[in-house]
Amino acid sequence: MDGDADMKRNLNHCKFACMNIEEANRMLLATVSEMYDEREAASICSLVMEHLTGMPKSVRVLRKIDALTVKQSELLQIYLDDLKKYRPVQYVLGEAWFRSLPFYVNEHVLIPRPETEELVEWLLADSASRKSGEVVLDIGTGSGCIPVSIKKKRNDFRILAMDISEAALQIAKKNSLIHDTGIEFLLLDFLNPLQWESIPSIDLIISNPPYIPENQKHFMDKHVKDFEPGRALFVPDNDPLVFYRNIGGFANQKLKPGGAVFLEIHHDYAREIMNWYELNGFKLELKKDFSGNNRMIKACRS
Repeated sequence: MDGDADMKRNLNHCKFACMNIEEANRMLLATVSEMYDEREAASICSLVMEHLTGMPKSVRVLRKIDALTVKQSELLQIYLDDLKKYRPVQYVLGEAWFRSLPFYVNEHVLIPRPETEELVEWLLADSASRKSGEVVLDIGTGSGCIPVSIKKKRNDFRILAMDISEAALQIAKKNSLIHDTGIEFLLLDFLNPLQWESIPSIDLIISNPPYIPENQKHFMDKHVKDFEPGRALFVPDNDPLVFYRNIGGFANQKLKPGGAVFLEIHHDYAREIMNWYELNGFKLELKKDFSGNNRMIKACRS
């Protein structure tokens, strides 16, 4: 049996090694098109080929008859094996892009989304006139894409980022080092108010917390529900606002006068979230994402 497996690997290796860039692109696209729609398949294919060759599409077109190297052939086989299991391409490549910056990611952290980029853009635009030295806290930092992106634009801010997962914080720290950003990381369970004592007073809070009820899991794509960390995605069906209530409670204790909270939200619960914050003394602003969904709120204490 081992001999048969070795023979199969050798045949696959030969097949890939004989390919040029155009042929490899065509074969890869045909494979992922069986699992994803046309647009997403093309995006995945482009990401893999650029990562594999180190060339943007404009250069690959000019060098389409260049043969794959031995190393590229081996990597292509590994990537294809992983993609066929519906493993997200960002985990396959160990890289996701957020606000034009590359971030290392694996199954311990969520893959950064464009909607979260919009949340960061909103905070940065809104805080353009804020003074140097203000303190920003990212709650549930995951890969660290939010605090790193903020720090790259506002190096004069003091940035804190927390998460309950030690594995996630290790990835966030790695990304902070890659991008040379001095961020303070905290390992704590935010849903335990007793642990808030270790956090200083804050000027700005930002968070993309878990907000998908468990009963919606079976509606989600396989590459999301089977690979991305459930702890960062899901909340109990009977308490979908658990993180928003705790963030609001924390803000009432720790947010400085004139401070603000920026939150990504589940569009189905926008009204409930806003009602809770209004009842607890916050002045709210709601913002839609690029798809037209209610996706973000800014909450200030009135």
